[in-house]
Amino acid sequence: MITLSSCTTPQDTEHKATLVVFGTFVEILIFTPPHQSKQANAAIKAVERQFHQFHQQWHAWEQGGIVSKINQAIALQQPIEVADSVKHFIVTSQTLTQQSQNLFDPGIGQLVDLWGFHSETWQGPPPSQQQIQAWLNQRPSLLDISFTGNTLTSSNPNVQLDFGGNAKGLAIEMALASLQKSGIQNAIVSIGGDMKAIGSKHGDPWKVGIQNPQQPTQVLASIELKSGESVMTSGIYQRYFESQGQRFSHILNPKTGYPAQSFSSVTVIHPNAITADAAATALLIAGKEQWLSIAESMGIQYVFSVDKHGKIFQTDAMAQRLTYKIQRPNQN
Repeated sequence: MITLSSCTTPQDTEHKATLVVFGTFVEILIFTPPHQSKQANAAIKAVERQFHQFHQQWHAWEQGGIVSKINQAIALQQPIEVADSVKHFIVTSQTLTQQSQNLFDPGIGQLVDLWGFHSETWQGPPPSQQQIQAWLNQRPSLLDISFTGNTLTSSNPNVQLDFGGNAKGLAIEMALASLQKSGIQNAIVSIGGDMKAIGSKHGDPWKVGIQNPQQPTQVLASIELKSGESVMTSGIYQRYFESQGQRFSHILNPKTGYPAQSFSSVTVIHPNAITADAAATALLIAGKEQWLSIAESMGIQYVFSVDKHGKIFQTDAMAQRLTYKIQRPNQN
């Protein structure tokens, strides 16, 4: 997770809103000249409304939303007409699935349901090996979806969409686009610690902290975000359940059907929040053996990963941008 530190100057007026959407805290932070206060407050209210609508439409388990309607149509093997924006996001996600060598795959909603991670609380027990193998035998994927114009169909009736791996990135991109349309030039939007910034804080870069997965209250390192950059983290240390002394995280490997185990957290910086969100998930699943090759195939230059023993795996480009807050940990 990423933490945000901010400071203002006498010339800036800070506008801040915190709300709960997507099952987590959302923070909108804007700095404007004093005469733009009314404009800033109106822009924040518009984004708040947008977030609530987004959650209803894109959450896989919200009845009546677009994802739920698509899933119902696929299960019944019926075509469904979707909006241009929905088609674009699905096609974009398919490209990310291919680039990640199928480690990021939003077509695994059935597997998510099998593990019980669709609910607000997770308590297990884990599915049986036979249940997981039955799902693997069908191996539904987002790549099974195709379009004729705006008509969506799936060659596999077991595909169930769950965009938990990159919907936050989409929401952040939409929010910042809305703020910019309202004339806001300096802002940062954070969803559960994942964020993207535009502009600056009165000329200074946005400074954010990377959480230590072994001691979540501790900031491991900080980084300055440039305008237009997003920073997204995927981790297994916050959302999980324990069963018979074993911990199971909510991030599932589509190739095995089981939760990712190698890295505790992966932080990615990229101009596009959708790409960064998907990449953080894929690299967490890829683990120590594959993370670098997957990062290269997804076009990710900045990666910072921590394994279960506290060892760091990072790209040279990321290492050059970090300032460590504690003694520099073991690295690979």
